[in-house]
Amino acid sequence: MYSDQDIANLVARVQQLEALQSSIVSQEVPKIGLVSKNFLTRAFAVWGHYFVASLLIGIAASCIGTIILLVLGVSIVDWIQPLLQNIGR
Repeated sequence: MYSDQDIANLVARVQQLEALQSSIVSQEVPKIGLVSKNFLTRAFAVWGHYFVASLLIGIAASCIGTIILLVLGVSIVDWIQPLLQNIGR
């Protein structure tokens, strides 16, 4: 079925592939919470990323809102004054 030459070629090819595999540096999985085996570690890692993303989006939105209010000439005192007058009644 297979000749001695075919088997010799396969053996040489296997040895070549084994040598190639041992020369390649294995790439390890990064040690971060998102790829942990523990469910709680993964859950808190996802929650932490969500929290930081929400915080950054909130800071950016409030900065943009403040700039728009300043450009339009609306001051905070104009908003707070009617509220304080209603509380005092």
